[in-house]
Amino acid sequence: MADSDEMLKRIKVRVERAAQDTGGTSLRRGAFRELIQLVHSPQASLQSKSYAAGQIPRFFNDFPDLEEEAINAVYDLCEDQDSKVRIDGYNAVTQVSYAQRKWVKRNADVLVQLLQSGNFSTCGLEKSNGDLYIDEPEEAAVVKIALLKHLDMDPPAVLGVMCDQVVPLEEDLDETERQTRERLRSLVITFLATDALGVIVEKHTDPPGSEAEQTLVSQLVLSIRWLEIQEVEVIVRDILLSLPCYRVYSSRGDSILLALLDRAKVPLQLPTSNYGPLSSARSLLALAQFVAVDRHAASPAILLQFYLSFLMGRMALQKISPQDRVDVISWISGALLACEAEMVKSRPSSQEQLRRLLSQTIDATSLLLEILFDCKVYNPVFWRTVQTLLQAVNARKNRDNWALPSHLISIIRKFEELLVQGTHENTMGVQDLIRVRSGPFFAFPLTANPLSSFEQLLTDNQPIPLNGSMQTPRAMSAKLPERPSHLPEPSAANLPQKKYNTIYHANRRPLVKDGVNEDARDADSNSMISSKRSNNSAESVPEPKRAKVGLKGQPTPSLLSRLAGADPIGASSSERTRRRWRGKLESRETSPELEKHPTTGYSIKGAASARRSERSTEIVQATSLLGRLDSVNDPAGDGSMGRWKR
Repeated sequence: MADSDEMLKRIKVRVERAAQDTGGTSLRRGAFRELIQLVHSPQASLQSKSYAAGQIPRFFNDFPDLEEEAINAVYDLCEDQDSKVRIDGYNAVTQVSYAQRKWVKRNADVLVQLLQSGNFSTCGLEKSNGDLYIDEPEEAAVVKIALLKHLDMDPPAVLGVMCDQVVPLEEDLDETERQTRERLRSLVITFLATDALGVIVEKHTDPPGSEAEQTLVSQLVLSIRWLEIQEVEVIVRDILLSLPCYRVYSSRGDSILLALLDRAKVPLQLPTSNYGPLSSARSLLALAQFVAVDRHAASPAILLQFYLSFLMGRMALQKISPQDRVDVISWISGALLACEAEMVKSRPSSQEQLRRLLSQTIDATSLLLEILFDCKVYNPVFWRTVQTLLQAVNARKNRDNWALPSHLISIIRKFEELLVQGTHENTMGVQDLIRVRSGPFFAFPLTANPLSSFEQLLTDNQPIPLNGSMQTPRAMSAKLPERPSHLPEPSAANLPQKKYNTIYHANRRPLVKDGVNEDARDADSNSMISSKRSNNSAESVPEPKRAKVGLKGQPTPSLLSRLAGADPIGASSSERTRRRWRGKLESRETSPELEKHPTTGYSIKGAASARRSERSTEIVQATSLLGRLDSVNDPAGDGSMGRWKR
């Protein structure tokens, strides 16, 4: 112990004398050699090694021929058994890099390797004395600080060194080397995503386009093809998408998306049994959805084209579980919605390509809805997906005046019946697309038999209003032409009343707009709509039908009454013809407007009883229709004509 102390005192004296000199003098050279030898001396104490770590960087630039020997001495200090000596060695590495920048890259590589400090206990590596390395948070923190300082010295070089540890090597490694590299890779990825991320984003990648950014992005995107799924998620979500270059959409984000899709399509193309392929591709597809749809960092058209190529077929979707089918179709609908939004703000040159892609996807909507219906997984994702697909169909219908195909109409009817027959949660969005006033797609009430109004809307080529509401009878009546003044006013008492038998679901909400209950207001409108009388009530008594009234308030002759008023037997054919023409001329002369028709139309119901009351004083004719026809067709009255015809 005394010898080591004496040696340290002697070296300190020589170092202090050499420090007063400048340049590459022999005095400075000798002091520099003694510091290097002190590190490797078996008699050196911990204090002596710590002193050497602090003094070696002071002489490093003066003697290039001794640089290699000096840096190896510093590296030995970083591997010392004493934690304090190792920490002094880490700081010495940083000081050497400050003194000579050409050593920055190599020293950064050493520091990256030293991220494993305190983590050897997990793999069972032993020191020379047989003790395992223990976790030293303080020591690891010093290594990270040293790495951040090197990152500020040369960002592209240091980021390149870190990424070299992330990208897998092509050569074969033995089991020990492979485990060591995998452990180190995980530590580097964690360091980039946590401790170094703020420095990288604020100092070295903003504004976008720096050399450091290009190095980091190119290497990490390359690593997506081989790394574990958990590591890929950290790289994409926490590192790449945090960079300023991906805050808004640019074509650079397409490279991330393509790397994810290239890896995801491999298991999708394997001829596996049911429920197999999506287990390995699911995380990659979810990550691709996050990049293109949620973060808008890549083009959703690329993602939608991938879905069309690999996941839109019936066979492809049937190979996965029902829950996975719902998730995949929800991703497809999300990409479809993102492409709709992108087409609005895209250039005219790319709009036509997007339009074709959207049309191709919407053409397959009937298949997607049918598979969704068969899954019977009625969760919020299910109903949100149905709503998105219906919105996309309606957007194309309004944009391109598209007529819905029959198979699409059929499957949407199934969803309509599903909503009517059962109570489902989280269906308000879908009901808003089907219910009156509440959506831009199928605007009709959910009644016990809504298919008639449903079919009418499907065959209607007129675009539905943008606000998604149907016109009420009151609003429609305001647009009708004015009633002619000569026609009698209809009586409200004679109009039959009708109540809509609307089926309300458990999550049915009354619509209130501007403080007015929409359902109450529409009930007033519905009370004016004419309909058939209900036969279910025993208390309702049918009212007698009014006799048709002509232009002057006189009963209008019906077909049956005219047949009953045929000429008597024996009248000549020419006489009957003259009477008919005379009656027509008189009717035309007395009619104020020839083109007007009775308000309530013509009807033969009740005409026979009305005619009998008017002709109570006349001679009784044949009571049956056949007899009256015989009297007209047999003027002779002997029945010969009728018998011949029969």
